[in-house]
Amino acid sequence: MVSGESGFRMVQSNYRYTTKNAPKGFKAGDREQSFCMFQVHEPVHKELIAKLGLEDYRTNVESCVKMGRAIYEQAGYSFNPWTEYHKLIAMR
Repeated sequence: MVSGESGFRMVQSNYRYTTKNAPKGFKAGDREQSFCMFQVHEPVHKELIAKLGLEDYRTNVESCVKMGRAIYEQAGYSFNPWTEYHKLIAMR
């Protein structure tokens, strides 16, 4: 899951928004706003990031791991929020 996008590196996603999935303030061709080794999609998790005080999750490994865990727990201990997880399931 994680290594499919980040290779366990603290990086921004290389995927580009399309006209169908660009959040407000972004346009087709802009880089997707997913960051850190867990590729946390910031537009979706902005409130959780602020609530937990983990604004440095993009560059701080410990904060990144805490964000990944919080998202996992919030999803009922599931990897469903991650698109790479869905790709792995589809490959079975």
